[in-house]
Amino acid sequence: MIKTAFRNLFRHKRRTLLTFSILSIAIMYYIVIQGMLDGFEIESTKNFINLETGHLKITSAEYNHETFEGRMSNYINVENALRSLPFINGICPRLKIVGFIDNGIDEYPVIIVGIDPHKDTTVFELHKYTNGLISPSGLWIGSVIANRFNVKEGDILYLTFKGKRGTIVSKEFTIEGIIDAPSFIINNLQVFTHINSLNEIGEFEGEISEIFVKTDNFENSFNYKTEVEKILPAYSVKTWQEEGKDFLSISEAKKFSQNILLFFIVLIGIIGTANTLMIAVFERIREIGTLKAIGMKDNEVMKLFITEGVLIGIAGSLFGVLLGVIINSILVKYGIDWSPLLPKEMNFGYRVSGVIKNTWNLKSIWISLILGPISTLIASYLPAKRAKSLLPAECLRWI
Repeated sequence: MIKTAFRNLFRHKRRTLLTFSILSIAIMYYIVIQGMLDGFEIESTKNFINLETGHLKITSAEYNHETFEGRMSNYINVENALRSLPFINGICPRLKIVGFIDNGIDEYPVIIVGIDPHKDTTVFELHKYTNGLISPSGLWIGSVIANRFNVKEGDILYLTFKGKRGTIVSKEFTIEGIIDAPSFIINNLQVFTHINSLNEIGEFEGEISEIFVKTDNFENSFNYKTEVEKILPAYSVKTWQEEGKDFLSISEAKKFSQNILLFFIVLIGIIGTANTLMIAVFERIREIGTLKAIGMKDNEVMKLFITEGVLIGIAGSLFGVLLGVIINSILVKYGIDWSPLLPKEMNFGYRVSGVIKNTWNLKSIWISLILGPISTLIASYLPAKRAKSLLPAECLRWI
């Protein structure tokens, strides 16, 4: 049966090759796109945690995340309590103020972030995008902000903001680092200076806005949140997942797009195979009549056409997976430079920039190996049923 099915498929090489190729390309595309989307998600998650949120964020219960009002003053006690937990690997305080950056002529609204240079490195990787640690008179600014003011390292800019007592204060800072990070917020909206300088200028008396925490496993953040809330019941604790609702919504959209890709692969397999086999039935009507006349049973005729369809699915799946694995392995090793398609001035949700490498999604490979034969099996049913229903006498009279 299989030998006969192979022979029948090769009788019309061009048509069989076209159906086989369309299915293979669809499967290859699915594997590569899955690897690409997973690569984006993994890289974005890593950058989101390492540059913006840490694993946990602790604030006062009345803290306003938009105005940054409701700061905490006894954060040293909070730090000491956190250090008693065995899963805590890093703790850093930050002071955030809404203000302006200017060059004496033009000004630009920013979020001024005061950091402790040494503690900050235990949670965040911001220092990897600059040269060394920030000094009390230094300023780090995003690359987009630097382009707006046409400044470079060593130039002077002014920070202006409202101090704790309601007075407007301003001070000049030397640019010690221009940050080009995979984060829209950092590149466009935030500037960084030493937390002691910000406290002194604004007379905040040692207050801070937020405490960020790095744990031994970011995937256990919700369990760790519960433990932190037990020892700090008067404070608000948020996980990186809660902070990144907009980012995680993109992941949900990605899952939907995966289902769409699967649907189209099945559709391509069904339409292509059904079209090929239905044409084959009409072309081979006299042959079907002859086979039935010499003793081939109806079910055997039906099995023959179903076998042809499944063989197309198996071959298409195997070749598609092979192509997908080859192309994906190249992208896993070298990646693609997405810089031209990801302008720093626009927020795409994903925290990525530059070269992004694909990852391996074994689930997509197994699905592809199974999906091709199943889709062509479904597609083969109607043509095979049509061939089964033909009467030998009717077939032999076919012109």
